[in-house]
Amino acid sequence: MPYPLPALPRGRVVFLDANIFVYGLLGESEQCLALVERCRNEEVAGVTSTEVVGEACHRLMVKEAVDEGLISRPAAYALKPKYDAIRRLRRYWDLTARVFDLNLVIFSSGEARHRAAQRVRQQHGLLTNDSLIAAACLEQEIRLLATRDADFDRIPKLTVYKPTDIP
Repeated sequence: MPYPLPALPRGRVVFLDANIFVYGLLGESEQCLALVERCRNEEVAGVTSTEVVGEACHRLMVKEAVDEGLISRPAAYALKPKYDAIRRLRRYWDLTARVFDLNLVIFSSGEARHRAAQRVRQQHGLLTNDSLIAAACLEQEIRLLATRDADFDRIPKLTVYKPTDIP
């Protein structure tokens, strides 16, 4: 059973999923923004992975392209052929770069994590990026995960905290 994001206890280690960064940095969730600030202020120990930062960057880029009218729906394949327009996008990177200033530990991955993620996919039926997150949490013995993704609710070794202010 997931818990509300504001209930995340002070002083704990929490893994942040990409959607927390996206909703927080775009100002679409006060709770996600508050968690990002709690990490910056070291009220909680925030951790994430290079894959998560990459996913957040990608989602912020696509969102900026939609907001700028470059594409009509949030689909990367619609943006891919617009390489000149991609070169002009800037806001997504300004937001992504803020992640590096949040006092987070950012784990990189390697072959062992990808192999562990395959076991997680087979056991819990997660997609690739989510299985890499779960594998990172399990590898690092991190039991708290901040995400909006319900798929993580199926992993009994993780305690999930979710924003409740996103429709």
